Amino acid sequence: MPDRVMVFIDGANLYNCMKDYLGITQNVKVDVFGLKLANGRELIRTYYYNSPAPPTVDQASSQRFWAALGWLNNVRPRQGRIVPKTINVECPDCHKKFSLNTYIQKGVDTRIVVDVISLAQSNAYDVGIIVSGDSDLAEAIGWVREHTQKRIENACVPSKSWSEEIRKAADIKISLTKDYLKDCL
Repeated sequence: MPDRVMVFIDGANLYNCMKDYLGITQNVKVDVFGLKLANGRELIRTYYYNSPAPPTVDQASSQRFWAALGWLNNVRPRQGRIVPKTINVECPDCHKKFSLNTYIQKGVDTRIVVDVISLAQSNAYDVGIIVSGDSDLAEAIGWVREHTQKRIENACVPSKSWSEEIRKAADIKISLTKDYLKDCL
C-alpha cells in the first residue's frame, strides 16, 4: 500500500522565495504542485496557507486566487490574517526618524503547526510535506517525528531563506528549483 501524503504549503514563503531567488512571479498551480511533491504516492490533501492581501494590493486579483483554490480537488485553503504594523527607523547618516506603515501576516505558522501535528496524531497521513523554509515550523516537525511513526519532508527554494533548523528537522529535503517547478506554473 503506498504512503498516504499530505502537503502543507506556506504560500507567502513559497511565493517570496520563488520571486526573490528564482525570478518567478507566477503562483504555482497548487493542485499540480501537490501531486508532483507526492511523487506517485497517494495524495490525500494539499493545504495552502496564506493571508488575504493587504489593502495596498489589488483585492480583486487576491479574491480571484482564493476563490479558485476552492474549486480545486483535494486542496484546502487556510487563511491567516493581516494586521497593520508601524516600523520606526532612524537614518544612520542624518539621524532623522521615520515611520513606515506596513502590514504583516499573523496566524499562518500556527495554523500549519496545528494541522501538521493534529493530522499526524489522528493518523490522517503517513508522510507530511511542508513547503516552507521557516524555522518556526521545525519544532512541529520534531514533535511529529518523536511522537508518531510519520515522516516529514521539507521542500523549499534553495536560498538563505531555507533555515538550517527546518532542514535538519526533516527526514527528506526537496529543492524547489526552476526546473522542478516548471510543470507547476
